[in-house]
Amino acid sequence: MNPIDRLSEMFEHFPGIGPRQARRFVQYLLSAPQSTRAQLADTVSKLGQETLQCKRCYRWFTKTEARQKENQMLCPICADERREHSLFVVEKDADLEQVERAGFRGVYFVLGGTIPLASEEPHKHVRLKALVARVEGDATDKKLQELILGLSATAEGDHTRQYLVETLESFAQKFNFKITSLGRGLSTGSELEYADPDTIQNALSSRH
Repeated sequence: MNPIDRLSEMFEHFPGIGPRQARRFVQYLLSAPQSTRAQLADTVSKLGQETLQCKRCYRWFTKTEARQKENQMLCPICADERREHSLFVVEKDADLEQVERAGFRGVYFVLGGTIPLASEEPHKHVRLKALVARVEGDATDKKLQELILGLSATAEGDHTRQYLVETLESFAQKFNFKITSLGRGLSTGSELEYADPDTIQNALSSRH
C-alpha cells in the first residue's frame, strides 16, 4: 500500500471520519509545506512521550500537570482535595472536558465506552472492575455522596446506565450514597461530547 492510501486508511479510524474526509486530510498534508508535515509528525511522536493516564480517573493529561499523591501520579483534578464528593462517570475524555467547562466541581471516572446491547461480557467493553473498586474505595473513605452517571442519551448509553445501576446499587445502600442520572436537557440520541455547557448544566440540575 502506498503512503497516500496508508495514511488515508489511518485517518478513517478516527471517530466520525469517513473515507472522503480522510482523503481530504491527506490531500491537505500533500499540499502543505514540508515544515507543517514535520511539525505534525513531531507532535504525534511527543504525544505518547509527554502524556500520562491518571491512575484514578483514567483521563489523559500532560506530564507537566502531574501531581504525586499516595505514591501515585494523578491528574490535577484527582489530586485536588477541594473537589466535591460527587463522582461523575463519563464515557470518554472529551465528555469529561465538556462537563468540566459546564462548571462541575466534583471528580470523575472515564468508563472507556459503553456496553453493546447484545454483549454477554460487559466487563470487556468498559472499565467495570476499576469503577467498582473506585466506588468502594471512595465510599469506604467517606468521600462519595453521589454517583452521577453521565452517559450519552443513546440506546447503548441507556443500556450501560441500567447495567451500572444494577451493579452498584448494593454499594449505594451499604454506604448510603445516591446514584443519579442526567435529566432533561440532553435530547435522545445525543452524545455528551457535543453538548454545550448550558445544556450540560440543565441536565445536571435536573438529574434524578
